[in-house]
Amino acid sequence: MNAISEISSSSLQQQADALARAMDDLNPMLKKMRLLASNAVSAAARAGSEGDAFRVLTQGIQELGLEIKHEIDNSKELLLALADSQSEAEKKKLLFEIKSTLEELPAAVAKGDYLAIYCSVEAAHAESHATRFNSVAQMLKSLITDLREEIVKQKTLITNMLEEV
Repeated sequence: MNAISEISSSSLQQQADALARAMDDLNPMLKKMRLLASNAVSAAARAGSEGDAFRVLTQGIQELGLEIKHEIDNSKELLLALADSQSEAEKKKLLFEIKSTLEELPAAVAKGDYLAIYCSVEAAHAESHATRFNSVAQMLKSLITDLREEIVKQKTLITNMLEEV
């Protein structure tokens, strides 16, 4: 019986490590999002009064990146607690907390979709700065697509972990 418990625990640890790696895979995307927000602020500043609405969107992009980072950091803390947990009940509770935290990410990604749409709308209304605004919108759309794919991977991993316990 103890051997089965050790195998299960080892398998769970491997899955937890895979989930941690999947979370780490979001870091380069979040870095790109911060860089994109900085570039968008510069584009808005160059546009002067034409970039006022776009400047507000750049704040939304920055906040989105921070929100996603916050959820990932919370999940990582819970994963560390999972590694230290002893009882199956405690492990299951922590896994549900991780799942709950990760379930916030699709809503954040949906905000990113809206921000990309608004960026495109602003680009359509901008005259001389439309190209810059539109490139921000396209890069944001690409980042959101990549984030969505990574979140699906994380959701699959946490579901598998819950089935394991």
